[in-house]
Amino acid sequence: MTVLLAGDIRGFYESLGLALPERGGHEAAVRCFASPDSHQHGDRSPSASISLVNGAWCCHGCGARGGAYDAALAFGHTPRGAIELMITHGLIERRSVRDSPSPARTPSRAADPNPQRRLAPERRHLEATDADIARWQSSLLRRPSLILRLAQEREWRYGVIRELEVGLDTSGRLTIPIRTATSDLQGVLRYQPWRTHGPKMLAVRGTRLGLIPHPSRESAAHVALVEGPADMIAARSNGVAAIAVSGTYAWRAEWASLFAGRRVTVVMDCDRPGREAASRIATDLSSSSDVRVLDLDPARDDGYDLTDALLNRTHSSLGLPALARLEREHAAARRPEARGMER
Repeated sequence: MTVLLAGDIRGFYESLGLALPERGGHEAAVRCFASPDSHQHGDRSPSASISLVNGAWCCHGCGARGGAYDAALAFGHTPRGAIELMITHGLIERRSVRDSPSPARTPSRAADPNPQRRLAPERRHLEATDADIARWQSSLLRRPSLILRLAQEREWRYGVIRELEVGLDTSGRLTIPIRTATSDLQGVLRYQPWRTHGPKMLAVRGTRLGLIPHPSRESAAHVALVEGPADMIAARSNGVAAIAVSGTYAWRAEWASLFAGRRVTVVMDCDRPGREAASRIATDLSSSSDVRVLDLDPARDDGYDLTDALLNRTHSSLGLPALARLEREHAAARRPEARGMER
């Protein structure tokens, strides 16, 4: 299988739910997605790298390696699905039964005045609909024992789960829709909240990553920008107007304008990628927003996150005023019907 150098490597990995860092060079550092449980703390400090030239990847910790095809398999795609995804993003060409190695085809390719046009990938349509979102949500709401477990172990509350249209697909993963400013569906994340050997987060094919919920759909003047949908749902369940970045490398500088004129508290995980992301995000926000970075515990470097802090209630005992203030500001704004059903 020959990978075309004109392919959209970033788009390919984004469709898998893995946004690559926007940095110079020919490689991108990421957490190991092939065997995260074989690393300490789930490989919080990235030990893997992905070639931005051909999509090949290698984990320097556990030794796992492969190409773009193997990456798609590691994220749960079928062999056929992996091939289709590579074709979609221009990494390989679709073979036809009529194709042959005959030299007669060579001149027509060479004569193409714009060969990049022939290889330019087309974005695949999202393989999920609003009907799927509704069906998955109904499936979750029929599982009161699971909702109770999410409340006890993840700090997720019923009212917030309903508001964000969280669902449960047939594989047992929780579905979290990503919507635009006009509520159009642009993607779906598939989250595994319990420890397993597979990747924690997958994306439905055709997903375009974005902020969850979209900032234009949150009216609060003071918001928390947190790492990952799970922390966002836990924070909103505790009265914080939180918005999620899908991962430490998923932030895009152009999103800063969506927070213009607001106060923003950036809360990322307690590890090197989280702190680097917080600094990068704060820099982008500083020109148009009143931004502060909240480090949950400067002494920790083990991936301790906002959900951990909420479960331990250390956001109060350690005197974290920014988060406590957010809770007070938005406690009165919580919907009465949600407040009565959550606990």
